Amino acid sequence: MFVRSLRIAVALGFALLLSSCSLFHGRSIDRPLVYFVRNVTIMADARVPLDLLESVDRRVSAAIAATRAPQGAERVVLMVKIDRLGFGEGARRRLAQADFTVTAVSVETGEPVAKGSFRVNSWTDDPRWARQALAEEIAARIRFAFSLTTPRIRKTLPPRTMSTRLVSDPPSVTAPKTSAATSRPVSTPSVSHPQKPVVVVPPTPAPPPREMAAPPIAETPTVRPAAPAQPARRAADVGKGTPVEQGAVGTIRLRPDCDPAVTPTCPATP
Repeated sequence: MFVRSLRIAVALGFALLLSSCSLFHGRSIDRPLVYFVRNVTIMADARVPLDLLESVDRRVSAAIAATRAPQGAERVVLMVKIDRLGFGEGARRRLAQADFTVTAVSVETGEPVAKGSFRVNSWTDDPRWARQALAEEIAARIRFAFSLTTPRIRKTLPPRTMSTRLVSDPPSVTAPKTSAATSRPVSTPSVSHPQKPVVVVPPTPAPPPREMAAPPIAETPTVRPAAPAQPARRAADVGKGTPVEQGAVGTIRLRPDCDPAVTPTCPATP
């Protein structure tokens, strides 16, 4: 009877000890929890690189901003502390490994409501991407534990380089933008008569310059001096040795304008 009572007392004491520990340290995170997460704080000692802390803070903050606030959920702030940073064991001895603790603190009371410890491993041993991969694993574990939404990656579309406008088309004319102060009538309380609105007429585009044609060149006819009239010679006056055959009538001019053999007034020399 005494032994049975002692066992019951030890069991009750152990149960009270577990309940006190759970109430003091908060509920352990063994499944996804639903809280209204407002902010996150990343802590570590000087041995942890600063860029790793910044990468985790940036990823978790983006997940908090992308998560829709659940109705009636308790508002909390996440306290993330990286306890150890090293390498794994066995087949993971070349992969980076991190042990961290996450504590959810209530905004209203300031008491911890949930707490959990996690261990993650990087998925690459490349020194260029090892820290970024480890930061993504830490942030992914926190997102899963507190039901946070994974933010989407925005894709930037390249600008359009194809145009339906032909090269031979004239340039488009756009009217200048008129401000509200110039297009609306200005009225003052001291003036009784209404003012006419100012109408801004867009400037007319100047026509494109045209190529000037060369001026026409008039041809000047060559004027020859008039030659004096020369009568035809008779056949009887034509002697032998002349190029005119016997019995034919013709004249031969030594010069186009005057023949001294016919007209005595023509000079003998050209």
